[in-house]
Amino acid sequence: MSNSRIYLTEKSKNKYYFSPSDDLGLESYTGEWTWKEAAHLLRRATFGPNYDQINVSIQLGLQKSIDILFSTPAEPGLPINYYFKDDPEVPVGETWVGKKVTPNVQGLIPARNNSLSAWITRLMLSDTPNVIEKLMLFWHNHLVISNIFNPNFKYSYYLLLRKYALGNFKELMKKITIEPAMLLYLNGNENTAQAPNENYAREVLELFTIGKGSLVGDGDYTNYTEQDVVELARALSGWTIRQGKAFFRSNKHDKGQKQLSHRFNNAVIDNQEKEEYKKVIDIIFEQEEVSRFISRQLYIWYVNYNITDDIENNVIEPMAKIIRDNNYVIEPALKALLMSDHFFNECNHGEMIKNPMDFTLSLIKTGNVPIPVEEISQYYLANYLNRQVFNKMEQAYFFIPSVAGWKAYYQEPVFYKFWISSVTLPLRRNVVNALVDKKAKIRGVKFGMDLLGLISKFDSPENPDLLLKSFTDLFLPYDLTEEQYEFLKTQVLIPGLPDYEWTVEYNDYINNPNDTSKANVINKKLRNVCKILLNLPENQLM
Repeated sequence: MSNSRIYLTEKSKNKYYFSPSDDLGLESYTGEWTWKEAAHLLRRATFGPNYDQINVSIQLGLQKSIDILFSTPAEPGLPINYYFKDDPEVPVGETWVGKKVTPNVQGLIPARNNSLSAWITRLMLSDTPNVIEKLMLFWHNHLVISNIFNPNFKYSYYLLLRKYALGNFKELMKKITIEPAMLLYLNGNENTAQAPNENYAREVLELFTIGKGSLVGDGDYTNYTEQDVVELARALSGWTIRQGKAFFRSNKHDKGQKQLSHRFNNAVIDNQEKEEYKKVIDIIFEQEEVSRFISRQLYIWYVNYNITDDIENNVIEPMAKIIRDNNYVIEPALKALLMSDHFFNECNHGEMIKNPMDFTLSLIKTGNVPIPVEEISQYYLANYLNRQVFNKMEQAYFFIPSVAGWKAYYQEPVFYKFWISSVTLPLRRNVVNALVDKKAKIRGVKFGMDLLGLISKFDSPENPDLLLKSFTDLFLPYDLTEEQYEFLKTQVLIPGLPDYEWTVEYNDYINNPNDTSKANVINKKLRNVCKILLNLPENQLM
């Protein structure tokens, strides 16, 4: 790795963290481009690469791999009614988007919400390597809506995030401010001159754009004051929802002059009626701290939560400058981060605990799990994952527990460790075992890993040592110890037998691929290996 060294910095009294050296920043990575680097990039940028995608990335190199990841994704299509036969407007197999919600039809709203969530999960299951799906989850966690039950509102919100995911953050903030789902979630539709509601004004400052900073005086934070919250709430008053769209009521808008604090250079907002919310966002984005704030959030999402002073100076500040120089368009800064020497530093490999979606989807994609071809079966699979896996592991679209997002991305000092608990760890084991043993059934069809198909891609699957090394390289962010390899080989793959026994058995299967009994013998041993390998602590990391 070019121009890098590793040192230890003291973080607390009895705990040390590896940190990149202070000369390692956003300079483009120029080191070796091997399986390790390609897999690291694809694991962090997508919901899990498969074997072929990693190999293609190695052949292409970093720049072309980035070009593919940031290429314009295919249009996602429209969510469909995949099972609800009582919808009077939408037959099974057709989209409900743009169709009216017939009142008093029991189960109609839940069915359309299930369809929307399954549609999103289908997009995440896509085998096309692109940053968009992982980035969409970032924006959903950053610009939270939760417990909104109108599927049309949620769909509109999702499309808005998708449109601006790599685009202009400032324009996204203007649009999201009057998006119906956000107006409902943070009570913007209840904010009037006669009865001000400060919820959105507070969160747009504290969580969405600039952050609090330290408390430096009574009601005065580093980046804004309590009086700013009051004044911005006044400027944002008057909006409601009519016929499913944002609607401005002039008679409910505070037409008085709004005086902001020294934190915003004592700016004054005069009455601008329905255009006033745009002025609010413009004033906030005049502060350079906005670019630093969103850079930190992206860094925590893609790299590490441990932002040292060196990282602040050498990574966050350059990212922020790129964002400002590009008028708050996100794509150039994110590209710079994912191509940086810092991103590929050894210290950042395996430092992130996979969230439930990353964990499950990477098992499916990396583990060579066949996805049903039929569209409706894909919806049933996605719904199964949403209900039986993601929801139980405490990470589901549209049900984020707090306006601050999932705790793993903001709650010090635990951060990513929130994903692992006495409740969720056994669930992760269950997912591994179900996928390895094909215990799950989707519409009567067994669902799980095709391990024989997977190892057929390996360079030397007949060699037990190389087989285990290939499995490890594919799934884990770093190598196992010699003791771990020895255990997997001598106690699990070929217990008590010499190496050539595996070679003979595997070659015998290859020479007789239609012999079910020979295939079952090999498959059973592979399942035993994978149930141990994929339940190791190392497989919780990426």
